[in-house]
Amino acid sequence: MADTTMLQPEVVFDDNVLAKIASNTAQEVDGVLSLQGNLIDDISNRFTDKDRPQTGVSIDTDDDDQTVGIELTAVLAYGKNGQEILNRVAEKITKAVKSMTGYQVTKLKMVVKDMLTMEEWRQQNDKQQDDK
Repeated sequence: MADTTMLQPEVVFDDNVLAKIASNTAQEVDGVLSLQGNLIDDISNRFTDKDRPQTGVSIDTDDDDQTVGIELTAVLAYGKNGQEILNRVAEKITKAVKSMTGYQVTKLKMVVKDMLTMEEWRQQNDKQQDDK
């Protein structure tokens, strides 16, 4: 039988897992319409049946320290306060990442790509569905 007193179990989370947690959590916050990636993400999404959940999320991890920096590229609802949305997003993501992975979020940045009215948002989604 092996001696388990020397065993040091370790779990490391892939950046895609952390991005998925951040993306799903951010999109639960009122005022966040979507997260959008760069041109390469947008093109790859056109050739798949569904959007990748980590689109619009950049992750920088330090597995040794179990810390993560997160950058979101978001479209927000027009007329909402961007700073308040960021504060709610930061609170929720920090809690979700910590509870699911044990990692500590040390940086969270949100780049607002656009602010759309609900009518503009619906029109944009309808056009994207027609394009697929």
